[in-house]
Amino acid sequence: MNRNISLVIGIISIVLYQCAKPAKDTLFIELNSRETGITFNNEVQQSSDHHILNYSYFFNGGGVATGDFNNDGLVDIYFTANQNSNKLYLNKGNLTFEDITEKAGVGATEGWKTGVTLVDINQDGWLDLYVCRSAMDDSLLRKNLLYINNKDLTFTESASEYGIDDTSYSTQAAFFDYDNDNDLDLFVLNHSLQRYAGFNILLNNAKGQKGDKFGSKLFQNQSGKFVDISEKAGLISNVLSFGLGVAVTDLNHDGFMDMYISNDFNEEDYLYMNNGDGTFTNKFTKATDHVSLFSM
Repeated sequence: MNRNISLVIGIISIVLYQCAKPAKDTLFIELNSRETGITFNNEVQQSSDHHILNYSYFFNGGGVATGDFNNDGLVDIYFTANQNSNKLYLNKGNLTFEDITEKAGVGATEGWKTGVTLVDINQDGWLDLYVCRSAMDDSLLRKNLLYINNKDLTFTESASEYGIDDTSYSTQAAFFDYDNDNDLDLFVLNHSLQRYAGFNILLNNAKGQKGDKFGSKLFQNQSGKFVDISEKAGLISNVLSFGLGVAVTDLNHDGFMDMYISNDFNEEDYLYMNNGDGTFTNKFTKATDHVSLFSM
């Protein structure tokens, strides 16, 4: 009995000692919204007309981008919300932020917003915002948005003026110089719809079926205006294009940027190798021994 009591006392002592020990130093410290001023919440609500069964990416989330929008040396934060207003938070220092969305004019309350990409599209030294949209049946609500920085913490939506108000079902975008002419071109990652996602469709037929609003697109920068050259560049554009991820890098070290596209559902991934002549060749099956499905 005494031994049992001693054992219990010993265990309790160890537990109390562990509880009393100071917390270890950690790399990150969690801050709450009261401290930071960031209250963004990408809340989505299903309805009888819009839900997970007719839009499979309903719960995929939005996007976030960090950058210095007023060139004060502090990193600001921009969030996209699927159904509600996007939010721009100005960094005031010491990890405190101010919601300046309304003043900045970047709320984009309409449509289903997905990814966001930062770019200095007019090369004036100030960061601009490119916002992708998807999901909605109304093509006007799917037009991607370009917010030009007015250098005073306000922005002007100008996607149509630049030719990149694409109405596809867009996931994300990447700006890079694909043709090495010292200006930024644009790749827009797009995706197909639920009705083409099942394995019961004839894949061979679907692969040959063009999907103008589903296939990803490449826009060439021509003196500040962007022109859709997707077909000329050799990009695949069928109804099975379920683009969910894009990575841009020079894979073969030839001085030209290549692209890897992750496709969901039936379609295998694409490995677009830059031919250096304004075109790409998908070399996925030649470069790999295994083909991925349902890639994210």
